[in-house]
Order: sequence, then C-alpha cells, then structure tokens
Amino acid sequence: MSFDDTIAAIATAPGRGGIAIIRVSGNKALEVAAKIAHLENIKPRLAYFRKFYDGENPVDEGLVLYLKGPNSYTGEDTIEFQGHGGNIVPQQVLSAVLAIDGVRQAEPGEFTRRAFLNGKIDLTKAEAVEDLISAGSNSAAKAALASLDGEFAKYLHNLTELLTNFRVRIEACLDFPEEHEDFFDSGKAENNLIEIKNIANEALSLAGQGVKLNEGARIVLAGSPNAGKSSLLNALAGSDKAIVTNIPGTTRDTLTINIEVEGIPVTITDTAGIRDVPGDEIEAIGINKAIDELKRSDLVLLMIDSSMEAPEAKNTLDKIISLSGDNRNILIVKSKTDLLPNSSTEQLLNSEDFICYKQVNCSTKIKDGTSDLYTALVEALGIIPAEGVFSARRRHTNELNETIEAIDRAIDMLKFGDLVLCARELSISQNHLGMITGKVTSDDLLGKIFSTFCIGK
Repeated sequence: MSFDDTIAAIATAPGRGGIAIIRVSGNKALEVAAKIAHLENIKPRLAYFRKFYDGENPVDEGLVLYLKGPNSYTGEDTIEFQGHGGNIVPQQVLSAVLAIDGVRQAEPGEFTRRAFLNGKIDLTKAEAVEDLISAGSNSAAKAALASLDGEFAKYLHNLTELLTNFRVRIEACLDFPEEHEDFFDSGKAENNLIEIKNIANEALSLAGQGVKLNEGARIVLAGSPNAGKSSLLNALAGSDKAIVTNIPGTTRDTLTINIEVEGIPVTITDTAGIRDVPGDEIEAIGINKAIDELKRSDLVLLMIDSSMEAPEAKNTLDKIISLSGDNRNILIVKSKTDLLPNSSTEQLLNSEDFICYKQVNCSTKIKDGTSDLYTALVEALGIIPAEGVFSARRRHTNELNETIEAIDRAIDMLKFGDLVLCARELSISQNHLGMITGKVTSDDLLGKIFSTFCIGK
C-alpha cells in the first residue's frame, strides 16, 4: 500500500437505497472522471449530470463532483460519483473505476488517514469522525461533534503552548541564570507548573467523560438469589425482560439491557445469584457467567433484600471484591424497602464491613421507588454535565495521565533545584500530548486507529 496511489471506494452504506456515492482521491482523480463520465476540463465544485461508463458500456447515471486539492476532505484531488443505490450498480461503477491503471481499493479509514497525513485534521478530529459515525446516544454524537470542531484540540494546544513557554524560560535560565533567579527562586515557577497541571487535570476529567460516552458503562446486578435483581432489571428496562418468582435461583443465565443515564450508554446485566452451593449444574454455569461479568464491570450493584435475613451477603461482598479487584466500584442497593426492614439485616448493613459503602434504598413496587438509585448511579459513574464535553478514547486518557505524572516529576525536580531534569520531564509531558494529536506518532498507532473505520471514510 502506497499513499501516492489513487484510491476509490463506495462511501455509502451497502444495500437498497436512493443514492450511492463512489469516492475517488489522488492524482489520477481527473483521469477517472474522464474515463468513467467522459468529462474533460471539469471545474471544481460544480455538479455535472453524466452517464457512468465501464469502457463503452453505460452502467449508471448521476452527478459528478470535483473537489480540487488541497481544498478537499483528503487534501488531494477528489472526484465523487453520485449514482443510484443498490447492491449491483454501485459495485459496477466501482469496478470500472478500479480497472483504471493506478487506482486501487481504499483501505478502511484511508480517506480520513490521508486527511490527517496531509495536515487537514489532527488525530483528535480524525478519531472524532469515527466516534460521530458510531455514536450510540445524542450526547455521544454531540461530544463527537465538539471534538470534530476542535474543542479537544484547543485544550491540548493550550497545554502544549504553556509547556513550551515554560521550557523556554528554563532554557533561558540555564544559559543566563542571573536574569531569571526571581522566577525560579520566588516560587512563581512552581505555581506556574501547578496551574498547568490543573488545566491538564480539567482536560483529563472532560476526556474521561468522553470515554464514557464512547464506550458506555457496564453495570452488574449481583447478590444472593431472590434479592430482587430481576425485578430491578425489569423496572430499569421498562418491560418484563427477566422472569420474577419467589423461588431462589430463578435466573440461570445472564440477562442484559441497554439504557441511558444522563446521556451515557449503560449496559446492565442481571446475573445468577452467587452462592457457594448451586441448586444444579445449570445454575452453576450461570454463576460462572456472573463471575465473568463481575470481572469486566465498571460498577457492581450489590443487592440485599432489606426485609429478609441476609446470611450470604458478607460472603458475596468478599467475592465481588476479590473478583473485581476494586472495592470502590460497589454500590449497595437495599431492595424491597416497601416492606418492613429485617433487624438483623439492618445491623449487618451498619457493620464495619458494609458501612463504608454507599447504600441506597430501592423498591420496584412503589412510585419513584428507584429515583434514589438513579441519582446514585449518576454519582457513582462520575457523570458530569454534558456541556463542554468532547469525545475521547481510552488512549487519550492514558496519555493525559502520563502527561500529568511527568508534570508532577517536573515539579519535584524544580523543588530540588535541578532545572535540567525539570526540562527533561516537561519534554516528556509534551511528547505524550503529541501522541494524542498526532504530532508524535507511529505507523503502528495510525494503523490501529484507522483500521476501525468504515471503508470509504
């Protein structure tokens, strides 16, 4: 694969439809227009109605558009054939285009990759294109559009500029120490770096929310059999997804629903009750699946029937902690609070093992019986107002964390008076920011990013 080639692909979804677009980008784009649509001396940004030919045989008709580079999406000469949709005709047109010498099928995301390589967009905007296409909620689409408009890039460019200016002062101090003593000896420099770190933390917080919008959150309902997990799943789903009975062990498999919590796509999984001695082999399989879900969860709702004794609750809590490896992602849900509370269970929930966790009352039998739980979910998932949020990915937050850690080390070096190592740490922090925008990157990283795109985009 060479990025000097001319590439072509169908840019619209396959199947029956009113229109199909075949996109061509590269230095042979005008030659393609001449051979396919018999268009010579085509002018940019005008629509031409023409028949599309495969050799001498017409295969379709429609509009031809020419976008002259660098004023195009890819930054290269681009031709679009807008013909009829369907399964056959667009493929015939594409086959005719690909039969031209020097034109090949575009790889997934190659049009957007060329836009990045030609300086039309940075990596945050390139990834926002894919995020916008695959958005699973209105909030996710809005955040992706914000990144596409450059909101994320503004934070990163501001951070980069602040770090660059600080590094300039360090280099000047190393060369002319007598002229910059006041800045570094008075504490102003440390305060300056702390301000930069605070801006990086703000960017990290917003990016973390963007990751939630992209990836969604995984919530698992766990607890003893007959604790009310299936009833809660049905209440959150707004329909009867799970079988609800008074017989312990009714849920034998994992059941999943998808909802939105303040714009965040959330997958909630109802699992088989975890107990040491399953009723039969089928329930044992369900418990193993529940354990797998617990390991992948972002938040576990440990449901405890407040109206009954809960002898297995402590054992279940210990298992959840051992499986998830993080006791911070547990929310205790006291179910069936419309019934009289059980005194021994109340005492258990106020014990040292349980009192350290957030606890919320819940009842699926009364109006607004799950409203407190909804509020607790917003808090537990760390959801912040959607205003100002941009789309982001896990790699972005990883790089921002590395940036902040490097700034922390730079502050330590500043306190020790080692300006050389301080400058080195700040250089490392800038490199991590560059990995986000694409200023510092590798072919492997680009290949991984753009491989997730659609062909034709």
